[in-house]
Amino acid sequence: MGRKLRRKQAKKEGKSLERENITETNPIKKYLLNIFVIVGVFAIIYLVSALFITKELDWFNKDKSEEKENNNVSNAILASAIFKQSEEEYYVYFYDFNEEEKDSEITKLVDNNLMGDKVYKVNTKSAMNTNYVSEESNKNAKTLSELKVVSPTLIKISGDTITEYYEKKEIINKLS
Repeated sequence: MGRKLRRKQAKKEGKSLERENITETNPIKKYLLNIFVIVGVFAIIYLVSALFITKELDWFNKDKSEEKENNNVSNAILASAIFKQSEEEYYVYFYDFNEEEKDSEITKLVDNNLMGDKVYKVNTKSAMNTNYVSEESNKNAKTLSELKVVSPTLIKISGDTITEYYEKKEIINKLS
């Protein structure tokens, strides 16, 4: 009876009872289109995250020379790591890597006169070092928590304590 009712209903609506087989045309085209759409969505997500979240890409910065850091400085360390070096006795030179031309005389003196000693360099303009850089220095500092420096400063570390501390003019006088 179910079959008769379906025929009667189909006749009333003017439909055929034969099942229609849907055949896909160009399945490869649809497959490739799906792949391109997925790859495109992932590319857009990557670009948005690289531009705004991780700042990996820098398309909107017009003045690139201002934020360009001098990455070719050898023996560069963070200020928080000055007591974690393997040598027993070494120097740490605090200065702004971007203003090397301004302090080039002192930097040349440090590089030339302390060639035999290990000299680590700390960028005073780095955000990671701002806790240790200030307008007034603490020349009596013996530990990292007491340390406050003014750019440029040269300190000598022996056995996890600061033994010598020199600022701008003192560096020139000591190394000349």
